Amino acid sequence: MVTDDLPADVRRTVDMFLATVDELAPGLITGFYLVGSVALGDFHLGGTGRGRLSTASDIDFIAVTDRRCTGESQEVAAVAEAHARTVARFPRPHFDGSVLTWSDLATGSDGCSDVPCAQESRFVPAGRFGINPVTFCELAWHGIAVRGPQPAEVDVWAEREALRAFTADNLRSYWRPWWQRKRQPRPLALAIGLSGWFPVWAVLGVSRLHYTLATGAMTSKCGAGQYAQKTFDPRWHRIVEESLALRTSGAQGRRHYRNPLARRRDTLAFLDAVIDSALALDTAP
Repeated sequence: MVTDDLPADVRRTVDMFLATVDELAPGLITGFYLVGSVALGDFHLGGTGRGRLSTASDIDFIAVTDRRCTGESQEVAAVAEAHARTVARFPRPHFDGSVLTWSDLATGSDGCSDVPCAQESRFVPAGRFGINPVTFCELAWHGIAVRGPQPAEVDVWAEREALRAFTADNLRSYWRPWWQRKRQPRPLALAIGLSGWFPVWAVLGVSRLHYTLATGAMTSKCGAGQYAQKTFDPRWHRIVEESLALRTSGAQGRRHYRNPLARRRDTLAFLDAVIDSALALDTAP
């Protein structure tokens, strides 16, 4: 049974998925864990924006089986059908995750082959969504057990140095090129830069990575915003507070910007500075 204090929208989605997969393939899913914003205590059903530019939270999961589910097997078909029925009934929030074995949890992301997984509620029989140190460490340190033993009672691979290396690489290979593209005065980049999603994704996203490199731990988007307020120069407080307010529909932070062009400018400047600051932490002796 799902933990009673889960958000109602999370509980109904998870309940339906597990009931359906149990009907189609009894005994297949022997463990089910929530990670991401739900596990980190930062789930927000609302927010700003729509579609792919929505700041609303997803439901991120790890389903665990005793044996490998591959290819066109009946097991994969059952999970795919259960996922399809669930997202057809509850299309939002996105229901995203991976199907792993207990041995996968112990082996870690590098030793894990392609697995059935879903991203933005799109299920594929073999992929690598969520197969990285972030997901494994979130499960080990913060995961919520819906079915199966508590994460602390399971052999879950979680190495801080691997998390740090993955975080630094993400800054170099994803965030720095992303910043370069989004600062170009092209129509699509400008349209995205003027959205409310833009500062939430960028400001809170890179602040989370800075936090991990500085502390070796993990935090949520809102936790990263609070960290940024305490850690970074006061000149960045306006854009951090704006991002928190957009993320939480005003429950945290404060709206400061009437001009989205000014907000875009400050977001890009913040991103540039914090990427440099975070990478300096990675190279510090």
